[in-house]
Amino acid sequence: MTASPVHVALEDAVLAAAREVIGDAPLQTAALTRAIIDRSRRYTSDRDRLAKPADRTADLAARAAFFTIADAPKLAIPIAELAARGAIPPRRPLRVTDLGAGCGALALGLVASLASDEPGGAMFEFTLIDRDVDALRIAAAALRRFAAAQHTELAITTRVADVTETALPAADLVLAGTVLNELPESARLPLARAALASLADDGALIIVEPALRDTSRALHTLRDQLLALAPPAAPHVFAPCTRQLAPCPMLANPDDWCHEARPLRLPPHTHELARVTHLRDDGLKFSYLTLRKQPRRLSDHPNAWRVVSEPRAPKGKVELDACSNAGLTRLRLLRRHRTDANRTFERAERGDVIETDATEITADTPVERRTFGR
Repeated sequence: MTASPVHVALEDAVLAAAREVIGDAPLQTAALTRAIIDRSRRYTSDRDRLAKPADRTADLAARAAFFTIADAPKLAIPIAELAARGAIPPRRPLRVTDLGAGCGALALGLVASLASDEPGGAMFEFTLIDRDVDALRIAAAALRRFAAAQHTELAITTRVADVTETALPAADLVLAGTVLNELPESARLPLARAALASLADDGALIIVEPALRDTSRALHTLRDQLLALAPPAAPHVFAPCTRQLAPCPMLANPDDWCHEARPLRLPPHTHELARVTHLRDDGLKFSYLTLRKQPRRLSDHPNAWRVVSEPRAPKGKVELDACSNAGLTRLRLLRRHRTDANRTFERAERGDVIETDATEITADTPVERRTFGR
């Protein structure tokens, strides 16, 4: 499996933009590898140092030349889900606010997701907000380079500001990539509410967070807090949940959390960095939440289940953990009950939606499988 031409062009654009802003030295393999490992460690096991890198230029190099490129494809999944349901606002240019934009991972992912199918057919008006002026310089330069390679028109406004303190412009999409987990818990709900308030009626807020237990569970908690708001402030959950209710079933057990895991072939330079650091070399892993003002579900089927585990195949059966309005449940098919009506169940993977009226799949049980972003 080779990286797509879109991802290679994205990598080229980011690396060129990073060299313009920070020069060549921080991008050399040895220095870059150290900075990547340090940033990963601060995110996973040393979070007290999350905002305190030993060398800020080296950390910016790691953010741009590795994490931005590796994270950009994550947005393809929520965008594919919105597109499949006709839930991306039709306005052109599409007004996009990127909160905590950093070096532009989600903005680049959006251009890759929407422009690749219709070259020249997508236009964007970005407002990128971040406290780091140099990260914004890299993001803006990378976006312009990548958009030119994709024959896509865009306009960019950068704003050096704290996302919790600045007024948000009117938007069709608001993106928040790996930003909420860096904020105090008390700031997360107000920021999500401000983002939702800035949206057009048909707009969407997409929040992407690391696939760690604590950061994912914090996102599940935020979901429930938003659903508890009084109308019209309460949003509608579009994805990943087919469950429209609170509480999130994952919060019942402190060892549970919901996240996506998808295979991905990284572009060449990033792939080599993943190999030597042993990071991101097993594909995409992340948690996310897509919210809308207007009600629309990922599936119209009354019993639609989001698959939240890898499939298991103990002797004589196939099992999946799945979540819906009925809660967190194990779906099961005995192999002796396989028929043409339910055979698609065996091909289901984490992140798919299974439409079926039974948790114990029998020979007579119809099953539909919906995939997004594969």
